[in-house]
Amino acid sequence: MTKPPTMHRSRTQLASAYAPHSLFTFEGGLGACMALPASGNPIADLRPVTQRLIGEQIQEYFEAWAARATRGTNLRHPVPSSLAVDARVLNEEAVRLRLGDLTFQIPDSVGYIPFPLAFACTRCGLHRESRRLSHLQRDVERFPSACPTGSATCANDWQQLDVVLAHWSGEVEALTPSYRHWASAQSEVREIARCGSCNFDSFYLRRPPGALSGWHFECVNCRTVRPILQRDRRTLELLGADLDQNQALVAEMNMEPVSYRASAAYYPHGDRILVFDQDQFVSLLNGSQINQLEAFISNKYGYPPANLSDVEKASLLQAAGRQGDWQTFVSMRTLVDNLIAAGLTPADQIAASQAILRQMEDEWNSTIFAGHQTSTPGISAACAERTGYVRRFDPIRMSVDHETLVQEKLHGGQMSDGKEVSVDVTILDPFLRPDNLSEIEFNQLRRETRRRLDLLGISEMRLIRDVKVCEYTFGYTRTSSSPVVKREKAGDAEMPVRLRLFDRVQVGDAARHPVLCLVQSNEGFYVKLDEQTVTEWLASNGVQPAPAASGVALGGRLIEEFARIEHDPTARFSRFLDEYRKERSVPRSAYPLVYTLLHSIAHHLIGVSASMSGLDLGSFGEHIFVPDLAILVYRRGMTMDLGNLSSMWRDRGDPQFGNEVLDRMVNPVSLRCGSESVCNHRGGACPDCVLIPENACLTRNELLSRAVLVGRGTTRWDAQPDTLVGYYDVATRRAHEANPVL
Repeated sequence: MTKPPTMHRSRTQLASAYAPHSLFTFEGGLGACMALPASGNPIADLRPVTQRLIGEQIQEYFEAWAARATRGTNLRHPVPSSLAVDARVLNEEAVRLRLGDLTFQIPDSVGYIPFPLAFACTRCGLHRESRRLSHLQRDVERFPSACPTGSATCANDWQQLDVVLAHWSGEVEALTPSYRHWASAQSEVREIARCGSCNFDSFYLRRPPGALSGWHFECVNCRTVRPILQRDRRTLELLGADLDQNQALVAEMNMEPVSYRASAAYYPHGDRILVFDQDQFVSLLNGSQINQLEAFISNKYGYPPANLSDVEKASLLQAAGRQGDWQTFVSMRTLVDNLIAAGLTPADQIAASQAILRQMEDEWNSTIFAGHQTSTPGISAACAERTGYVRRFDPIRMSVDHETLVQEKLHGGQMSDGKEVSVDVTILDPFLRPDNLSEIEFNQLRRETRRRLDLLGISEMRLIRDVKVCEYTFGYTRTSSSPVVKREKAGDAEMPVRLRLFDRVQVGDAARHPVLCLVQSNEGFYVKLDEQTVTEWLASNGVQPAPAASGVALGGRLIEEFARIEHDPTARFSRFLDEYRKERSVPRSAYPLVYTLLHSIAHHLIGVSASMSGLDLGSFGEHIFVPDLAILVYRRGMTMDLGNLSSMWRDRGDPQFGNEVLDRMVNPVSLRCGSESVCNHRGGACPDCVLIPENACLTRNELLSRAVLVGRGTTRWDAQPDTLVGYYDVATRRAHEANPVL
């Protein structure tokens, strides 16, 4: 077969609108085509750990999709897995995607072929088609011979049709008067191509103005009308026998006419992942290091260390070749005890020595003594059961990613151009400091910035100059972007939408499925909420996190609660958050409430930043770290980062209000909604306020509500009708109590 031509577009376009198997038209609206995977795309430079994590996320995506699509709600038959996901990821009905079957490409080009191969005469509407691309030239030359007026008087002016037949199985075909049916006697699919009245094989395509439902075919000979009707071959083959037993619906097989310019013709699927240089903490997520993972989580969130005796500690350190460290520790501890007993050494010197001893023990607890700590049941359960959690909502993974972010970015030193990797917005550096400010004005700016952060309940906010993210696309669906679809003729039945991989490309001697990767490095804002404010806000709304020993951080208690709610089918965090799409369905509890809080603040910051930076809402991305009460909001895009966020922060700084971004967030007007009462009644989230484009949002705009920030209602999923106390209200009260002058 001749290699198809290729075209170039921006990498972002090639990973979305022009991704493999999409339908598009060239500029000017002429020449409809289907995109094909390109073997010539360069291989993305991703570290093995990043490739592995992407592969695991794709595997989980298919697993969750299959579980939801095969549920078969209100269908009369079980749903075959091959109607839910691509058969190439199935092994004995189970999803088994091998990393070796994938190739990670940079989308520089895409192949394309003409599609659909169906045409209509511009004068009389005669329908003609070619079944194979290789026969197209020959078939087009023969089109005039079918003209009812004769080939000599044929207009010979053919218009490529801009409507295709699509099905939720992922198949797409040209419009045709032929249609398939299930032949019960032969137990096979048959096709009827001729007119049922006169057995003629030529048809006009009638396209009256209005909806596509008015389009139809008309027999050239007897003028009998034939509706546009086609059935998906794959679905018909699998469910034909069920039709005979009245166990399947005809509506399950019917394809739909769709304009190839409509989004319903193609939905790309993908995800994103933070890219780190280190895998010190990420490696803890390996199933073989569960003891070390328990120790890391327990130590990070302040759980009491294991009650190891000195003999046990000495033995473990000796086995690790660090016997000298233990001797140093014992000698220093004895010295401190003697100094305390003597009562002559200043208290600050004794405290400094004790801090060194605690630091040594903390380091041993997280390394040498790992696996010998006594974890609480909640943390042990979370670490043991996390393989069943959805990665996007797994608090253990969030914690590990956050620790890596802290080490690489928040404490990441300088970049090659001399700028700090991250800068605290209450301190700033020469590149973020507004011009022409005196020291007095600059100090006032910093104070006002801190004051507004306190009013927002934010303990720390930093600008990060090097947020590395890999956004990738691996497959597609048609007619729906969700695992199930409903149609009027099928009643309440939920029919499975099939998630399909991109077709294989040749990589060396092997054929692999391409994963189109966009690796970006842009600016972002890191925000961490004040733990005491969050705890008080939860209490104000009648919510108590999981109980824990004194000194345990809220993050540890949230992890324990997540492990508990994952056993509740009405409240668990599934891939598509079906449980939280229903109104008044989930009891109010800490983890989903904190997630909604962090997510809503992220969207609030995105909305304000978009209005001030010149970037649109879809130009932002977000990551949420629930146990650490933190969010990361960053610029998305493959074009050059011109410092949109740092320029915005510098230009919006003013001694009177610190920074206009924070001042706008503090202002209640920034969270008003054009559909106020209706929006509040439906959960406090709509396109007029905190929603952003779905492709930019982690949850497709679920778990969002202005109510968690400013009250005036409750979240959509909250089964408790009481109006929420807003987080900003609690933060403002605490700020005024701490400093009545505010």
